[in-house]
Formats: sequence, C-alpha cells, structure tokens
Amino acid sequence: MRTLTSVFVFLIYLITASSFGQNSVSESQQKTRLCLTDEYNEWLQKQFPATVSKDKHKEKIQFFANSSNHLRSTLSPTEVIRIPVIVHVIHAGEAIGTGANISDAQVLSQIQVLNEDFRRISGSRGDNSNPIGADTEIEFYLAKEDPWCNPTTGIERINLSSVTSSWSGPGGNTDTYLKPNTIWDPSRYLNIWTVKFSNVDNLGFSQYPGGNPETDGVVVNYLNFGSDDDPNVTLEEPYHLGRTATHEVGHFFGLYHTWEGKNCNGTNDGIDDTPPQSTETLGCPSPAPDSCPDDEFPDMIENYLDYTDDACMNLFTEGQKAVMRGYLEDPNYRLSLANSTVPDTPLPVYAYDASIRVLELNEDVCNNSLIPELFFGNFGTQNITSATITYSLNGTSSQIYNWSGNLGPNSSTTISLPSLTSPAGNNVLEVSIALNNSDPRSCNNSDTSAYVSRETYPTAGTINLTLKTDTWAEETSWEFKDDSGNVLYSGGPYQKNADDNKTFNYSFDVSPNECYTFIIEDTDGDGICCSHGNGFYELRTNDNTLIYSGGEFEYVETTTISTAVLSTKNYFDSSDIKLYPNPTQNEVFLKIGNNDLPDSYEVFDMMGKRLMTTKITSELDLQIDASGFSSGFYFVKLRKGNASQVFKFIKQ
Repeated sequence: MRTLTSVFVFLIYLITASSFGQNSVSESQQKTRLCLTDEYNEWLQKQFPATVSKDKHKEKIQFFANSSNHLRSTLSPTEVIRIPVIVHVIHAGEAIGTGANISDAQVLSQIQVLNEDFRRISGSRGDNSNPIGADTEIEFYLAKEDPWCNPTTGIERINLSSVTSSWSGPGGNTDTYLKPNTIWDPSRYLNIWTVKFSNVDNLGFSQYPGGNPETDGVVVNYLNFGSDDDPNVTLEEPYHLGRTATHEVGHFFGLYHTWEGKNCNGTNDGIDDTPPQSTETLGCPSPAPDSCPDDEFPDMIENYLDYTDDACMNLFTEGQKAVMRGYLEDPNYRLSLANSTVPDTPLPVYAYDASIRVLELNEDVCNNSLIPELFFGNFGTQNITSATITYSLNGTSSQIYNWSGNLGPNSSTTISLPSLTSPAGNNVLEVSIALNNSDPRSCNNSDTSAYVSRETYPTAGTINLTLKTDTWAEETSWEFKDDSGNVLYSGGPYQKNADDNKTFNYSFDVSPNECYTFIIEDTDGDGICCSHGNGFYELRTNDNTLIYSGGEFEYVETTTISTAVLSTKNYFDSSDIKLYPNPTQNEVFLKIGNNDLPDSYEVFDMMGKRLMTTKITSELDLQIDASGFSSGFYFVKLRKGNASQVFKFIKQ
C-alpha cells in the first residue's frame, strides 16, 4: 500500500511530468528496445537452479526499497560507491574504430554517460528537476589493474574471429563460450561485453544479482554502446546516447522494468515511488501516457528502466537508488564489488616487468596428457630476451623451461610447454617466471590453473546417441570414429520435410581402452538449434551417464570419448575424502574416510588465485571458513607427501 508520503511525492511528480519536454510521437516510436534480461535470467534459472529466483528478488527489492533499515553493511548511506569496470570489446579482426572493434572514445563516452546518469550530474543529460529523481551515489571507472596484477586501460580487445563473427542472445554462445572464457573476477570487476549480436535488433541483457559467477555481467550491442554526444562517436538514433548500458547496469544492480508484470495492481517492480505501468513505453511520447488511469499518475517514461528512446531517459528514483545500494551493500550479493580495491589510477611502470599465466591446458583425454599454453607478457619498457619458466603439476617434480627471443615492451607471446601426464580427477598446474634482470612487480610472476581431468568411461559397453533434427534436416550429418579415424557409424544427411523436427536413437558398441570421436556437421553453419527449431543431441553411456549434450554450433562440433582406465594417486584413492556442505553459505568441512590426515590444504578461487594455505595438524584444521568468500566456485588442493588432489566446492 502506498504511504501518504508516497502520494504527496507523486502529486509533485504529476505536475513535473506534465511539463516534461518530449518530442512528439515519431517514427522512432515504432522501434522496440529489445532488452533480453528477463529471458536471460529465466534461462539461468533453468541451467543453474541455485540462481536466486524472481520471487526472492521481488522480496529483496521490496525490502531494500521500502525499509528504513535496508542499509546493513558497513558502508555509509551517503558514501559514494565506486565500481571498477572492464569493457571486453569482442570483434572479428577489424581495425580499432571499425565495426565491432569500437574505439577507445566510444568506450570512454559510455563510462561518462553511466556517471552522468547514476550521479544525476548537473547540466548533463542525466540531470533532472524531478523531486523523486536520485543521485544514486554510484560511480564507475575503467580498471587500471587486471586480475593477474598487470597494468590495464580497462579496455580489453579480443579477436574471436576463429570462433564466430556474431553472438547470440541468452543461452547461446555468448553464455556458453564468450563469458566463461573471457570474464574477469566478477566479485572485483563489473564485466561489460560489447558484441555484434546475431540479431541486430538485440540491444543487450544483464544478470541479476545472485546468479552464476561464470556469466555475471552486462552484454551490449556495440552499435548502441557509448554516446553520439561525443564528437568522436557516431551512433544511430534512437538508441545513440548510452542509455542501453545505463538500463542494463540498472538490472545488474537488481532493478526490474518499471512495467514488470504488466498490470496495474501496484506491485510492478516492487518500488513504491515508480507508478504502476501496464506496458512498456516506446519512442518519446508527449504528453506521457497513463497505462493505469485508475492510479492517476502518468507512466514514468523518463525512467531508465522503461523502454523509451535514449533522449527521453533521465531518471532513477530514490526507491530505485535504495534497491541498487541495498544489493551493493548486502554481503550475499554485490558487497564485494562495492568494496573492490582495484585501482583507478595507472600502475607504476618498470624497466623489466614480465607476466605469466595459463591460457589453455590443451588436454588430450585419449593420451591422458596436456600441453599447457602460457601467456608471456612484457609490461616493462625494455625488451626481454631470456626468461626461466618453472612449472609443476600438483606440486610435484618441478620442471624448467628456458625461453629465449626478443619480446618488446607492451607485447606478448604464447609458450607451449612440453607434454605432461594428467592424472584423473582434480588437478592444479602451477607456473612461474624469472628474469635475469630486476623485476619489481612480482605479483604477476606466477599463476595457477585448477582443473578437472576430463571424464573417461572405462565400463561403457555402448554409447547411445539421441538426435533431434531442426526444420532443415537435410543439412545435418554425423560420424562416430575410432582412434585410427575409421568411421564405425554414421548418419545423415536426413530427408527434407520427412525428417524435420524428428528424434532418432542410435547405439554404438565400444571397447575398453579406446578413444572415439563423434562429429556432427551442419552444412548451412547454424547448427541444429535454435534458429530453425529446437534440435539437439545427447551422448550417453549404457548406464545413462551423460557424456555431452549440444545443438548450438556453427558448421562442425566434435566430442572426444575415452574408455581408458586412468591411474590416480594411492593415498587419495583410499582416503574417501569429501567436502560438505556443498554448496555452502559459511563453512566447509573436510571429511577423511580414515585416520590418516593430509599434510596441508590450499584454497583457490575460480581465477586460480590462492586465497589461503593451512597446515593440517589435527582434525580441528579440517574446517574452511568461507563466510568471507564471494559467491562462486572454489578449489581446495590437499597435499600428502608428494601427492596432491583437488576438490571443488560452491559458495552460495
């Protein structure tokens, strides 16, 4: 129920809204702002059941917006929260400033717009005279240090032409490939990806608080990122002034659309000072429409969470401010981001500054091995001509790789290490680099990569394939090969019309200690989902264990399946070690199946950063305090003598 104060404020709003200067309804009103945030978070909920539900968010929104006690952290209600941003510019090899490889000026203009809008800066497009309008006291800056302790501009340009030239909406390759492979620690950075969408009408989408940490962030169409107000930036109306990012970042901090639920019962977005609104507003109509006339308040068309044109938007309300700051000040959601210490000023520059990190493991499941690929960067002012790289798997048998060459300043190269035997189960690869010259920045001289060795299926007698075609079955074919490349089974191309949207089941006989490859092809390059139907395929063992499922690919997708028996470490085979509860909210306990305790453990975050090291002297040491960790995946590396094993847990 609205309070008397809310009604009084809305009376003032009604007066100001009636005089709000708007252009008349024009052709631009026919264009729809395609924000896919709701569809995206519905997909997340299905893929990751631990994702905070919409009903739970509605409760949190109402609590934050309408409770005087919503500020529960150590942050002051008037303290400006400063958010470090990394903009991942995803392109397909274009020159900087061309196509999807947008210019620095375009990125900088967007950061300026975010600050103008969130801070309600006087004299800017984010300014307004509305009595409900709020300075959210949230600011944004481009990060000056990356997760590996290297200097950065906060703009990362990534050429993914070898993967694709365009990116999907929710649930496609944007979420299954792009984000997991490029994301920076979301507990410390706001990740924004600018992309060329497969559907050019898509403007963007965002992840609400409390979702999967591997996909957390904001995705924006590169055509609508930044502001045309900058003389060095040219964008097309009506989404040309940076309000797409403002809208999506509002979602990222927990706001719903002002017309959420599309009804007039007063519960729309859960915030009292945004009037009920039964539908989105397009264009920039004048006067403002009133989709809920019984409420007597016009629709708040200038609100950043409506669907109006960029030129029409200039308002966050005090209630919306309370919600966004509530999520930023809640330790279960975005407090770690609000408390991020990523610097906003450039790091010092040294003559010699080498950086090393693990890029790819290149695991060969058939040969029980991996060939690690490393990033070797020179962030100093002098050329590097030699370096010593030390590496080990699970802390045993350290090996040396001597590199020589001529790596210039602000450049990098990749190094492939010799092949390593990869034990079954969880593992940690550790690498470090040393120069003959002084290297003052030591924090970027080492890296770790925790991974789970790919599953093998030694007891499988058969592999079962379930395949559903799309509406173009004649484009689909597949093969199942042995390790020598012999085609053992095949199918397709299927019959046009007769086999469209049809499900097929096959069974492949397999032998122990063999390696097989399943290859599926689509001649038109759009996979079997989801452009023309909802095709898919699944590979399972005869006991119904899922090996792989897919359908969203371009021309070809390959799956390797091993029936080899892999050796593991004897101590960890016999110890029956478990972590519980998993997922956890506070503490994790190590359960050892016998009385032989391991020697120590280390905890790593999902970026491979070591968070703690503990020596185990008694059962009292078998407890990990995760209460201060951000939500996400973590790895625990146990050591016993020269052996080690890695276990994974989830912090909710």
